[in-house]
Amino acid sequence: MKLLGRSPSAEPGMVRRITGRPAAGSDEPDELAQADGATPVPTRLQRLASVVDKARRGRTDRSVRKVMQTVGMLTMAFGFFCIVLGWYGASHSPYLFQEVPYLISGGLLGVALVIGGGVTVRCAWSLRQVEEDRRNALAIVRSIDRLERILREGSADHHADHHEEANPS
Repeated sequence: MKLLGRSPSAEPGMVRRITGRPAAGSDEPDELAQADGATPVPTRLQRLASVVDKARRGRTDRSVRKVMQTVGMLTMAFGFFCIVLGWYGASHSPYLFQEVPYLISGGLLGVALVIGGGVTVRCAWSLRQVEEDRRNALAIVRSIDRLERILREGSADHHADHHEEANPS
């Protein structure tokens, strides 16, 4: 029976190449390839991990969350500054037709910047919550694994003690 495109004779953990043996100019060593052209999955995963590690070296220590939070705070501060400038310009003009442009340019732009900055800060806070939830979920999974291991060891010890009591030598 063929299940998900694999033949029943295929060994678990082995991937069959479509082209057979590696090409002459390939970076894959011949000793990794088996007689039927399959490469062990752990070897392929190690090569993938090394390529990913090389690609990650250019990263900086700044996280996206911190950058978003900083940009949001600066945007909000600039928005409040625009609101104050708009108010100042409108309050020092004697005619109504001179106040309206100050209120529109300073007030509405400032409100838009404050709202945009607030949304950005809120998104950064949400990212922090997601990071904490992932850490907590990982801690719970590790605790459950530890408990399973302890229970298995205790169960194995209990079965061994029970077996020795049943069959005294």
